[in-house]
Amino acid sequence: MTSRTLCGLCWLFAALLLLTTVSSGAEEGELDSSHVTVASRRIKPRGEQQTAEPLWSDRIAAVDAGSKSDAWAKPTFDDRDWKAMKLPTHWENAGLPDYDGVVWFRKVVTLPPGLAGKRGTLRLGPIDDMDVTWVNGVRVGGYEEPGSHNTPRQYIVPEGTLIAGDNVIAIRVMDHGWPGGIFGKPEQMHIEVSGQMTPLAGSWRYRKGADLATLQAVTVSSATARKNTSFTGRFELNDDDVIVFTGGSDVAKQATNGYLESILTIAAADNRVYFRNTAWQADTVYRQQRPRNFGTHLDELQRVNATIVVASFGQMESLDGVERLPAFIEAYEELLEQFAQQTQKIVLVTPIPFEQLGERTDLPDLTTHNDAVALYAKAIRELATRRGYLTVDLAAFRSEGLTTDGIHLNGAGHWQLALEMTDQLLDKSPASSGDLNSRGVFTDAKFERLRQAILAKNVLWQQLWRPTNWSFAYGNRTHVASSHDHRPGLPRWFPTELDGIIPKIEQAEDQLLQLR
Repeated sequence: MTSRTLCGLCWLFAALLLLTTVSSGAEEGELDSSHVTVASRRIKPRGEQQTAEPLWSDRIAAVDAGSKSDAWAKPTFDDRDWKAMKLPTHWENAGLPDYDGVVWFRKVVTLPPGLAGKRGTLRLGPIDDMDVTWVNGVRVGGYEEPGSHNTPRQYIVPEGTLIAGDNVIAIRVMDHGWPGGIFGKPEQMHIEVSGQMTPLAGSWRYRKGADLATLQAVTVSSATARKNTSFTGRFELNDDDVIVFTGGSDVAKQATNGYLESILTIAAADNRVYFRNTAWQADTVYRQQRPRNFGTHLDELQRVNATIVVASFGQMESLDGVERLPAFIEAYEELLEQFAQQTQKIVLVTPIPFEQLGERTDLPDLTTHNDAVALYAKAIRELATRRGYLTVDLAAFRSEGLTTDGIHLNGAGHWQLALEMTDQLLDKSPASSGDLNSRGVFTDAKFERLRQAILAKNVLWQQLWRPTNWSFAYGNRTHVASSHDHRPGLPRWFPTELDGIIPKIEQAEDQLLQLR
């Protein structure tokens, strides 16, 4: 077999791997493919330029009254004093001449009992030019960047959202120039459930939100405002917080069991919080090896709009001995400087002691290094105090029987670690040791459904953040034919396919938050 043939097979294999990655995790037809090119609210596509200029979503979140905790999207909100507008139309032709900015629309749709709880499809036609849409308080979709004013909206309404009787559809429309509104054809506006279509054209209640002048006066985005704040002496989870976990192998493994994320999701109560695990096997404060063109830590934190970073380092570094402790702190400071450019809300987790497995005589006794572990933990606590960060102190964590090799935690170890961390972060964890059975499954079926939804979301995140064949997508193989569309003038299809995972992640998150 020639080298050219081998290279061709390599291209084909890479393509198949990426196609498998993108197609998994969602049913065919579940998501409108036009979402692929739309910038996301919570995750920015790789390569998108970062800018200090606030996004429209940040401006709206900062000053629009209806967007505070999505108040005007809640089904219990009283809109009886709102005016009526017949849709579809441009609002300049229906009572809002020369108006640019935010307008909220609400409509009650009555459904028979047979359709309650079933998955539906909401179609609204084109919206000029940005929108976020809720059904019964559940965010089902949105386009929050300019350029999609001619795109017909089609959003999946997840199972369990619709109820028998009155259902409330709320749409926040933002227009930043020229005509605005929901302006398509009447037949484009309907909700379809089990093949039954309910028309939506006609009278909607509406109310103006923040106008364009108010939005343009916003000089600091909500993400930037959060970046400049620190914890006020205690850990807290606020609406739209994005928590990033970073560290080595044990932290990376958290994404595959979901215990810590499940407990924190429950603890967040009604606040919408999102989690990104950016840990990498074998990472230390000295070295975090990444493939070509991966980007810096700051790049990654900016892409996900991180507001909280939970960093876990020190166990493997302690094997170097106490004499390297000053070098460890110096390297950790340099790493934290990158994190601090995005957020001042940082939690430092101290390392757990090593365990000696008596039955594993082939393994060295690493407990001889536990004195060093204790000193590294002490130095981390002092570092956190000096920089104004919070600490989760695991120096007293007992790992007997909770590791696979004296170093890395097993499933039971990850569960106990999640309980200990949330006990310290929240003063008292909302979970207890009896909440998990011997198979590592929550005894409460509702909690287990939430954990499984988190694990499914984490698979999508891993596929986006660390795609199977990096070199063909973004690395040193981007020049080969299989990285490009065969039609001239079209963009490279690997990045386009990968960006298509972003709305799937965000849709999965919007759905799992309802499981709380």
